[in-house]
Amino acid sequence: MRILRDEKGQTLVLTALCGSALIGFMALALDMGVMYHTKRDLQGAADAAALAGALNYLYNHSTDSARTAACNAATANGFSGTCSSGDCNSATANTICINTPPVNGPQTGTASGMFVEAIAKQPTSAIFIGKRVGVMARAVAGTPTNGLACIWVMNPSGPGLDVQGKYDIESPSCGIYVNSNTTDAMGVTGNAGTVNAPFIDVVGNANLQHQTSPTPTTLNSGVRKSPWGNLNGPSSSDCGANGTNLTSITSASQIPTPSASGVVCFTGGNINNPVKVSGTINFPGASSGIVYYFQHGVEFDTSSNVKFGTGTYTSSTKSFSNTSGAVLDIGDGTMKQDSNSLLSIYGPTSGSFDGIAIFQPPSNTKTLQVQFGSNNEVLDGYIYAPGGEVYLQDNGGGVTATGIVANQLYDKASTLTVAYSYDKANASTTLNRVLSLIE
Repeated sequence: MRILRDEKGQTLVLTALCGSALIGFMALALDMGVMYHTKRDLQGAADAAALAGALNYLYNHSTDSARTAACNAATANGFSGTCSSGDCNSATANTICINTPPVNGPQTGTASGMFVEAIAKQPTSAIFIGKRVGVMARAVAGTPTNGLACIWVMNPSGPGLDVQGKYDIESPSCGIYVNSNTTDAMGVTGNAGTVNAPFIDVVGNANLQHQTSPTPTTLNSGVRKSPWGNLNGPSSSDCGANGTNLTSITSASQIPTPSASGVVCFTGGNINNPVKVSGTINFPGASSGIVYYFQHGVEFDTSSNVKFGTGTYTSSTKSFSNTSGAVLDIGDGTMKQDSNSLLSIYGPTSGSFDGIAIFQPPSNTKTLQVQFGSNNEVLDGYIYAPGGEVYLQDNGGGVTATGIVANQLYDKASTLTVAYSYDKANASTTLNRVLSLIE
């Protein structure tokens, strides 16, 4: 009977009985690890594809181009399967589906291109289960909100934003970004000026002689990228038979009909003597915008009153209404505005030049003097001069615009008013948007 009460060896018995269960749990853990690793790789490819597709659509406005960019990004991030469109639910092999608009989730049916969905599916072998299991990852990226900056000073190093004397920058609805990363990124001469904006972000650790007021400057800010990328304008070859070599314009009847691409070319004059516009003249606009290309620059004569496009500006509410858009392109020259002249431009709200009133090509590094003496500008759109300095000289007049993109910005005792944020007013079309993963 003592042998029945002997407990020796029971641990070995219990281990033998539990061994199969332990092996099963180990196999299950191995399967879960393999699937988790596959899921992580797929998620990385889906995230990259969605972001690349949304960014591409923002600049190109083409669903085909966006899908191509998304597929390329997935491949670059290790996905080696087929790239198509649809919901991917029936996929039996490595497949990533790119959809704009999304076909799943809360963004289903939104405007094409606003959101891009990437669904990746890849079967993987499960040892314990004994069959292949489909692993899926999904990502949605888009540009649901506009950027908060509307004055972009993009010189990567050296002088960026300089203000002097009784300068006055009134931009209450959108901020200022200075891209330079050096100590001379921003200069403030005198403390009699005003900068009124939500923020002034400077990448560099600028050595400020004075602090701006009432909005203080924030140094060592994060780096941003201009939403417009490397935008280039037309050339004389885009004019076809619609160009004119006039050296002066005194009547709207002298304005040629736009070419098929929506360009009107003025090829007369030279860099030292650009085309002169005199009197009261309206340059017509169009719903998709007309680009008035002055190959060697333009001068607006004393007391002239010139308008590009059609619209109105209400000073009491500091707001614009735009019925047809136009762009002033100064080519390889400069823009000169003589005393007591008024220049009004209503930029297009669609197309390649969406939101741009004055365009200076990136290759043109000359100073763009937008205010001198008693002249005034009213611009429903951006002043775009990424290669040059935008210069405002004195307080005899002023500039009202809805944004600036420049290599440098110098305000010497002049008033610059950003009447409202063009990007907020045209949220569905502006390129100044924030790219982010939504799902």
